[in-house]
Amino acid sequence: MVENVSFETPSGTKGFSSLAKKFLFILFMVYATLFLAVATPFLSPHSPVIYAIGGLICAGMLVRFAAAVYRYKTLGKVSITVHRKGITYTSNGNTVDIPGMSITHLEHSPLGDLIIREKDGFHVFPISILPREKRKELLLLFTDMVPSRTIILRKAWELGDAIVMAMILAVHIIHYIVGNFFIPTGSMIPTLMVHDHLFAEKLTFGPRVPKMIGMDKEIHIKIPFITREIRRGDIIIFNPPIGETEKDYIKRCIAVAGDEFHIKDNSVYINGVKQAEPYANGVSNYSGFNDRTQIEGVVPKGMVIAMGDNREHSLDSRYFGYVPVERIKAKALLLYFNRDQLREFDFSRYGLIR
Repeated sequence: MVENVSFETPSGTKGFSSLAKKFLFILFMVYATLFLAVATPFLSPHSPVIYAIGGLICAGMLVRFAAAVYRYKTLGKVSITVHRKGITYTSNGNTVDIPGMSITHLEHSPLGDLIIREKDGFHVFPISILPREKRKELLLLFTDMVPSRTIILRKAWELGDAIVMAMILAVHIIHYIVGNFFIPTGSMIPTLMVHDHLFAEKLTFGPRVPKMIGMDKEIHIKIPFITREIRRGDIIIFNPPIGETEKDYIKRCIAVAGDEFHIKDNSVYINGVKQAEPYANGVSNYSGFNDRTQIEGVVPKGMVIAMGDNREHSLDSRYFGYVPVERIKAKALLLYFNRDQLREFDFSRYGLIR
């Protein structure tokens, strides 16, 4: 029932461009494997599971790429025309008419070829070189002529491809743009309560490329007109320099590099000025902390002082000292859920965090 529908593989510059795009995508998948292995939440850094899965995917793609290059070189420009009587197949300038009655079945091979099988032989069309839209259009013409296992494998490949791409996109968004955080303690009362769930954005302070294989350290990305320096009053998420160094802490930035910081008379003084802190709960002092000298004075370059709003019940810079700027991961943005308040249908606190 099909009128003449033709498909041909790109040749010359277009063919080279098609293969180049495939190779670049393989490089992207190699990067994605290295990235996911160190940036996927809930997995330990350099996860062997991610390396194994990513390695298998990249190896499979490399084999398919090698097959596409081989077909491109050996078959030259290939075209097929599907019509009512069958298929007209052209390769290297040679044209063959394949009657529909002589075709036993067609296969979409794992190497990215459409194999047209006849009773006495077969013909290969390198379908992987076609643009994605043309590839789908061609395969739809032969849905009734391929074995069920071919359809199942193709659907499984498409599903797996969608899952992998979604995972790569999700982890990139979480790592570079916005992440979800949970408040397990009361160190930020009254600004943040126990069991609060919030989003924190990572563009204001500049996202960081994680330390992957072959890298000496993280790379701090500064986005023009978006990234800025940390300011007093920012509520920051960071990893403390001592103690639970891999755990996420959330505190308020009280002083930045160059500020002269002191705590006296149960209050915070910055550059000799007593700070009005309407967000603070309780008095500010060193009660319960042994070494008060470690943050008194001028804040060094590349450091900030972070303290909880619940001053009398917060493990903060009074304990672990200055927070290096490179350990700061995000800025608190939006409170969106608290299970205790949800039970009472209280949504008054939801919204931007200040």
